[in-house]
Amino acid sequence: MFNPPLFILLNLCVFAAAYLLVRYGKEPAVQFRARQELAYDRVLRRQLMMDVEPSQAFWMAVSGVGVAFLFSFFLTFNLFVAVVCGIAAYFMPAIVIRHLEQKRRQQLESQLVDGLTTISAGVKAGLNLVQSMEMLVDNQTGPIKQEFEQLLREYNMGRDLNQAMRAASNRIGSPLYRLTFTAIEMHRVRGGDTGESMDRLADAVREIKKLEGKLDAITAQSRSQASMMAVMPFVFVFILWIIDPEGIRLLFTETIGRVLLLICGALILGAFLWIRKIMAVDV
Repeated sequence: MFNPPLFILLNLCVFAAAYLLVRYGKEPAVQFRARQELAYDRVLRRQLMMDVEPSQAFWMAVSGVGVAFLFSFFLTFNLFVAVVCGIAAYFMPAIVIRHLEQKRRQQLESQLVDGLTTISAGVKAGLNLVQSMEMLVDNQTGPIKQEFEQLLREYNMGRDLNQAMRAASNRIGSPLYRLTFTAIEMHRVRGGDTGESMDRLADAVREIKKLEGKLDAITAQSRSQASMMAVMPFVFVFILWIIDPEGIRLLFTETIGRVLLLICGALILGAFLWIRKIMAVDV
């Protein structure tokens, strides 16, 4: 039934929200966009070496949120479902980028021992450190080739090798590469047998990787249990929906049901992330 006072109140609230958004929301929106573009630039261009403009990635993410919200709303005519889909579309690019970043970092770390062995062989053959890195670029493939190509490109343009290695360490974000470049820098300062130093460094990295593998094996069961704990509530909801569809439908149609779903989802997500954080042991 149409209620004129309630209709007027809703219109006033919408007008006030729009006024506050236009009046005070510009600066936070600009700051948010700058932070997002900086994150996209760090991951896509510096770490993943992808030729993607940060502004394009930002607007693609915003467009994805709008499309997901409108599509789900016109498909279900349910504002709650549309908001949930919009929130999921907002977090999806960050999840995908983080997954790609982790995969690339793992591949870089798996190639590090072979790269150090190649540098050591080049030094023992009479090449200097830079020439040995060039030999690594010629003989290796994948992300380690890209990173050392970028390092040598900065060095050839006049940047100090130590500074280029620090930039590569910050760009990769791996403790193993930070250890490697720091050890090479200290060796260049103190001097000594470069080939022997590279061999010792490769052995140290190999032992660290073995220890990390043992820790991953020990914590694998706990990580799988965390995943099962996060999936089982959805399985139970699906089973209850088969048994009592009308009762489960109330969780999605009634206000208190939606609030309970949000609370349960937040608790499940928090517990899952907490367990994964506890199991992420750094060597």
